[in-house]
Amino acid sequence: MYKVAVIIPTLNEEKFIAKCLDSVIAQTFAFAEMDVMVVDGGSHDRTRDIVEDYRRRWHNIRLVHNPGKIQSIAFNIGMKCSDAPYIVRLDAHATYDRDYIRRCLDIYAGHNNLNGCRSEEIGNVGGVCRILPQHPGLMAETSAFLNKSRFGIGGAAFRVGAPAGCVDTVPFGCFPRKLLDKIGGMREDLPRGEDNEINSRIRRSGYKVYHDPAIVSTYYSRDTLKGNLRQMYANGVSIGHLFYVDRESIGVRHLVPLAFVTCLTGGLCLSWTCWQVALLLVLMLIIYATCNLVASMLVAFRHGCKFLLPLSGLFLLTHLAYGSGTIVGLVTGYGKFKSQ
Repeated sequence: MYKVAVIIPTLNEEKFIAKCLDSVIAQTFAFAEMDVMVVDGGSHDRTRDIVEDYRRRWHNIRLVHNPGKIQSIAFNIGMKCSDAPYIVRLDAHATYDRDYIRRCLDIYAGHNNLNGCRSEEIGNVGGVCRILPQHPGLMAETSAFLNKSRFGIGGAAFRVGAPAGCVDTVPFGCFPRKLLDKIGGMREDLPRGEDNEINSRIRRSGYKVYHDPAIVSTYYSRDTLKGNLRQMYANGVSIGHLFYVDRESIGVRHLVPLAFVTCLTGGLCLSWTCWQVALLLVLMLIIYATCNLVASMLVAFRHGCKFLLPLSGLFLLTHLAYGSGTIVGLVTGYGKFKSQ
């Protein structure tokens, strides 16, 4: 019956799930041809009640239980619960432009100029992710700027913008089922980083990950310092785990915070016994502080001086959290993944 399976993993998303579902219902692609599954990991807020209300109004919206809680398991559950030929994995923390799904399917139908690619070569399609604050406020807005900055969390095409073409990863992707049947779903032993791993597996299988800037979603960044640092630390841990699972899924940008934290820690320990190390440490901190200040000033000039100090501080804390998380991931992942 359905052409597209829309899988939305959730856990305590009462503030966003209604916006997300409204944007799916409003798609220019025929909503009646979508099998919409909200795969919930046991929410303790009103998420399930809100989804149940939508389910009563729309016969093709389902609430599916996810006993494993994490997103990779949710994706695999949704994939098994539908036989639609295309699978779109959306995030409950985001909304999607009206033509999001139609544009994804147009790529596979060969309706677009694919810059030398053939539609049958493509294994995942995604686009640009706009980052917005959840609400007005200094920390919420600063968090949004962090997530859009190359200096903040790297230069992934979907964050900073890039022309249409093949990339290493995209958010909220659209996959052909025949490919997933061939290479398998997401790894259920990865609480995070599962998208990096599956995109790497897609590329190794001879397919391509395609980025189209006309495909647009809007993601709402964390609005508290604790929420930001917890998210960045967890992302760092996932990179440490991916080091054992699939090193090809890790880019240079993922390892820069690790290098920063390692050099900082090592420099502080060794600088007491070697003045050359102390000199190198000071030089590194001067370079980092300069880059941090320039990146913060660029935002402050465009959006207001009030963001200068909060953003520079958030840059530093984010890099420390991400780098520290990667170290923890390397340590904990050794016993968990090394033998695989």
